[in-house]
Amino acid sequence: MIIDDNEFSRVLISVKLKKHGFHNLTIPDTSIDAWNDIANGHLSDKPFDLVITDLNMPGLDGMDLISKIKDDPLSEDLDIIVISADADQTIIKITKTLGACAYLVKPFITAELLAVVEAVLKGEEIPAVKGMFPQKSSL
Repeated sequence: MIIDDNEFSRVLISVKLKKHGFHNLTIPDTSIDAWNDIANGHLSDKPFDLVITDLNMPGLDGMDLISKIKDDPLSEDLDIIVISADADQTIIKITKTLGACAYLVKPFITAELLAVVEAVLKGEEIPAVKGMFPQKSSL
C-alpha cells in the first residue's frame, strides 16, 4: 500500500515499484482511506504485507497512522516504510520508536527504495541507505 497525500508522489512510487515487478499495489487517495483499507483487509482475511507512507498528510498524518497500525492487534505486525521530505533526526527517531522499519528521505534513489522494500518483504536485514535510520542503532 502506498499512502501519500500528493498524487504525483503516489504515482511516482507506484510506477517505480511496478517497473520492478511489484504489481499488487493499493493506492488510496487519503490516509483515512488507507486506514479503512487496512482494517477491511484484515476483516476479509486479505491483510496487507507492507505500507509505504508519507508523514505530513491532512486528516490522519503519518505518525498517527503508524500509531494506529501498531496499536491494533490485527495490524501490529504490518511492516511500515516511511518516505518523507522531512529529514529532521528527531522525527526519524520518533517513527522508529512508533514501529516503522525504515525511513527514506525524499528525494530518494529508486535502487534504495527497491532494496529496502525487497528486504522487508523477504524478512531480511534492511540495508543501510542514505537518509534512513541505521539498522544497528543506539537510539
